[in-house]
Amino acid sequence: MRALAALLTEAGWTQVRPPRLPRLADLPAAQHDRIRSLYEILDGTPAQFDRIRPGGWDLAFITPEDPHRLLHVELDEEQHFNRYRARMLDATEELGLPWTPAYQSYSRDREARLLPGWGTGQRWTNPSAARFFGEASPPGDFTGVGAPRWRQRAFYDAVKDTLTSRSLARISVHDSHDADNTVETLLRRPEPSAARALQSLITSRVHDA
Repeated sequence: MRALAALLTEAGWTQVRPPRLPRLADLPAAQHDRIRSLYEILDGTPAQFDRIRPGGWDLAFITPEDPHRLLHVELDEEQHFNRYRARMLDATEELGLPWTPAYQSYSRDREARLLPGWGTGQRWTNPSAARFFGEASPPGDFTGVGAPRWRQRAFYDAVKDTLTSRSLARISVHDSHDADNTVETLLRRPEPSAARALQSLITSRVHDA
């Protein structure tokens, strides 16, 4: 995250502190009900719904191109792409989010690579995730509940999409910022000369509808 922020600021964007996500109780009824429907799609425990607390946004910037808008930027690492994220992307497809087609592909095609590193322990489940999504199946087993932590992460990503779709841009480590390199490659070996291409990728992912 620091590498991404550094590249973007060096290329002329101004990083600011992201605001907090609104509380469920403060949302308009339509948004509240929409988020509840997403929770239900992932078989969330009904009695725990009012206790959900998504984490904050990754980054926020003011850009010279649009200085009156706060742009939220989310960087999705490999653990964000799996069958539960695919279900959330399908459920929010009507929003017309520009990252949806690529993210649907990543979620369906790259899940298997997660299991060695993300299929056990706290990465598979934890007490918080189990509270909201039930007791986990055995590590690597997707029958029944499967991975509560994976479900929780997919749900929280969908909440952010729902709340900030018109001031949010998402990029993935799997995205390509030029013909030869992925975002993951760039962030592991930052190249200031690629910052403009990275800004262009992010700008292309802003939902302006």
